Amino acid sequence: MNIEIFQLGCYMTNCYLVWNENKEATLFDCGGDIREVVNFINKKDLKLKNIVLTHGHGDHIAGLNQIKELYPESKVYIGVEEVDFLKDDSLSLTSAIQGTSFNYRYDFETLKEGDEIFEFEVIDTPGHTIGSKCFYNRKNEVMITGDTLFRRSYGRYDLPTGNLQSLRESLSKICSNYPENTKVYSAHTPCTTLGEEKKILKSERMI
Repeated sequence: MNIEIFQLGCYMTNCYLVWNENKEATLFDCGGDIREVVNFINKKDLKLKNIVLTHGHGDHIAGLNQIKELYPESKVYIGVEEVDFLKDDSLSLTSAIQGTSFNYRYDFETLKEGDEIFEFEVIDTPGHTIGSKCFYNRKNEVMITGDTLFRRSYGRYDLPTGNLQSLRESLSKICSNYPENTKVYSAHTPCTTLGEEKKILKSERMI
């Protein structure tokens, strides 16, 4: 498995392009101008199969229309609880984040706990938003956490549909059920491991 990190949009959101030996690729989150991603895909001669969203905030979805237009055969996935984020600015906060409103124009599919996408297991981790998801690749012990878990921190819970108790439960869930050496790829900080963050979350009494 190969992973390339792109920092997209005004928040420099970490968006992850993952591809396999067959040159099939999946993009996790799409937070802004996609030119750098497109250039990389073309350079590597990759086939973009999926765009998977950790949640529906504007700094994670702002480039969706662009990339879907360029790769119409790719499939867009979002948590089943967050379908409305794709069209409702009061939920996605895209105007506040990007300065322009957002309305997704194309087809999409939904994800829920227990699904698998591109060899990643889907984990329900509400708290930052109601339908936040983490994605775990068991073979490579990699987890993409979006805004649920950061290096030395965790996601806000004071935005629409956020909930502190749900976030605590989600953090406890991933820290308890997955190996401590799992490499964590978050949306806004450098890589870390679950073991490192578990110690800090316990010291802060978040889990």
